[in-house]
Parts: sequence; structure tokens; C-alpha cells
Amino acid sequence: MNLNELLKILGGKIRTIRRSRDISQEKLAELAGLHPTYISNIEQGKVNASIYSYYVIANALNVQFQDLLNISADKLNKKIENDLAVVLSQLRTISKKKQAIFLSAAKGLISGIDKSS
Repeated sequence: MNLNELLKILGGKIRTIRRSRDISQEKLAELAGLHPTYISNIEQGKVNASIYSYYVIANALNVQFQDLLNISADKLNKKIENDLAVVLSQLRTISKKKQAIFLSAAKGLISGIDKSS
């Protein structure tokens, strides 16, 4: 994976999470203390932002920094990785009790899928 591909993947991940939270680029910029144009350029993969910029964006989106940077080597899994990152970030915003219910249901679904394969 080259630098341009990496930047586009990171930017796409940020855009996906931001949109799932119904946050505008302007609001994200305000929350992260960055310029809206810079957020747009990051999401489009046009700039090689600093680690600190990604850190403040992750915090503004209420996403674990390491989850934002966790990139699958397999580009074919890009969509599923983005979707999983969104679900994980949403899961972190609900109560522990609801997290346990969700995880129990997800485990049951996976078990059922494995048995039917």
C-alpha cells in the first residue's frame, strides 16, 4: 500500500465515522480545533496530516485513536473494516449493559452462521 492509498483509506474512515454520527465537517473541525478545509482535505486523502491531527480528530469523533489507525492490509476488506470501525465506535457510546447484550447477540449470530456453513 502506498502513501496515497493509505491517506485515502484513513480519510474515508474518518468520513464514514463522521457521517454515521451526523456531524458536519465544520462541526468536526470545531471539535478538533482544525480548519474545515483541512478536514475536507484529510477526508479526501489530499494531505498527509500529522499524527496529532489524527489524534484530535479521533477524540472529536469519540473513537479510540488506535481504532482509527487500524488499517487492514487487504484493500478488499476496506468497506467491512470501515463498517466495523463505525459499529465499534457506536458500541463504545452505549451503557455497559447494552454493550453486553449487543456482544451476546453478535456472538450468537456468528455461532449460528458458522453452524450453517
